[in-house]
Amino acid sequence: MSHSIIKSLRPTRRTFLRTSAAAAAMLAMPSIVRAQAGKRLVFANWGGSWEQAMKKAWWEPFTKETGIQVVGATGNTLGRLQAMENAHAVEWDLVEGLPELARVGAEKGLLEKIDFSIVDRSQLMKRPEFFNDYSIPEVIFGRILTYNTKLLKTRPANWSALWDLKTFPGKRALYNHVDSGILELALLADGVPVDKLYPIDVPRALKKLGQIRNAIIWYDTVTQSEELMRSEQASMGVLADGRALNVKNSGAPVGLVPEASILTWSIFVVPKGAPNKEAAMKFLAYVLRVKSQVAIALAYNYGPVVPKAWDEIPPDRLKIISGGPSTKGKAVFLNSQWWAQNLEKTNEQFQQWMLG
Repeated sequence: MSHSIIKSLRPTRRTFLRTSAAAAAMLAMPSIVRAQAGKRLVFANWGGSWEQAMKKAWWEPFTKETGIQVVGATGNTLGRLQAMENAHAVEWDLVEGLPELARVGAEKGLLEKIDFSIVDRSQLMKRPEFFNDYSIPEVIFGRILTYNTKLLKTRPANWSALWDLKTFPGKRALYNHVDSGILELALLADGVPVDKLYPIDVPRALKKLGQIRNAIIWYDTVTQSEELMRSEQASMGVLADGRALNVKNSGAPVGLVPEASILTWSIFVVPKGAPNKEAAMKFLAYVLRVKSQVAIALAYNYGPVVPKAWDEIPPDRLKIISGGPSTKGKAVFLNSQWWAQNLEKTNEQFQQWMLG
């Protein structure tokens, strides 16, 4: 994908929340997916190498055990979900997303409550933000500093390298969502201690980002982030660590810097009016089993949300797992509570800065 195409994408929360008449009209039409009820679970996800890992670790063994087929769908945004709800044509049974999806989706009445008589969350990691009525955590993942070993002869050591255009020339690939950790890493590069990151000093972070504004290529999807690094359009980037590892494993000249990572997590939600809600609940129960959490950690490098799973992951694998020993004391966990309270106004500031 070219620079111009990626730069033309509009990274706004309005896009994230927007519904369109065209989408509603399309969703109102008869659908093969809606027509096929019963033992079929439609799961809207991020696709790509991550979907392939889920198929191996979760989908196929779940189908073998239950007889319920799992079918992937794309476009897993809140805006698309709201368009389906407005058209009374919900096609998805399960959606993965970032924590914000659960908060905003619940506020808008778009989500079913999780049935905890089916879904056992007793073994979840005891982080307060993991527990609410409308979602369960999926995996821990990080956004990690990634660099091209062909374009750069020196290995970057921390976030400050993104701003050192002399030592590390070239473009920087950054995710265009304000709550992706870009403000946090900007402040860390500007000398703010880890324990002083929150509340975020937004003007200071944006001022720091402004220093490399002309060197940034903003990407809108994780697939684009992989392409930017694989095609050498960017010499450095901040990628979801699983995606970064996928690029590296594909043979591209890419290196990872685990000590420079921002940790967060993904979640599962069930849309209001999901055609196969019970199947979705059974799937959620399945993926929270210890063996399922181990399986996904072996298939991809995202970290399990069930602590007992860590004990069954081989030592060599632990070295590359998100939130594992290699990031202990170095990685920063996003403060979801701060973002829940401040996302809208912070995003407005970010959008104004983007237009400036």
